[in-house]
Amino acid sequence: MPRTSASSSLFRWFCRMHYVSFHIPRKSLRMLWIAAVAVVLVGQARAEEVDLPPERWPLTVTDAVKDIVGRMTPENKAIVKNTSKSDLIMFHHGWGTSIRNYYGLRRGNRKLVDSACHKPCHPDDASMVIIEAVWTELQK
Repeated sequence: MPRTSASSSLFRWFCRMHYVSFHIPRKSLRMLWIAAVAVVLVGQARAEEVDLPPERWPLTVTDAVKDIVGRMTPENKAIVKNTSKSDLIMFHHGWGTSIRNYYGLRRGNRKLVDSACHKPCHPDDASMVIIEAVWTELQK
């Protein structure tokens, strides 16, 4: 999958530096790179936002996805779009935590949790469904 040239250059540099220094397999480096990008995504998002008050919580996955995609930078959209679906789990602790906090998944937004899982479920599971829905939206 294509990456932006800046991201691609940084990734090649990252691979070269770490492979020579530590002899880490390229697949492991790819996982580390995705984790590093997730930290950047969360850092950018958390620096700009305060958790939504309950009266502004989205109540459906569709509404949450529209809000997330609408606030993403083109660079972050490209990163998520170019991540394989099986690698989305890498975003669980960083971006997923931000989603859980921002949209109140742990503070009582049961309607969004139920919309994500179609039944009561853990907020961690609901945030992963939202991440996958954002990824699916960006594939269009």
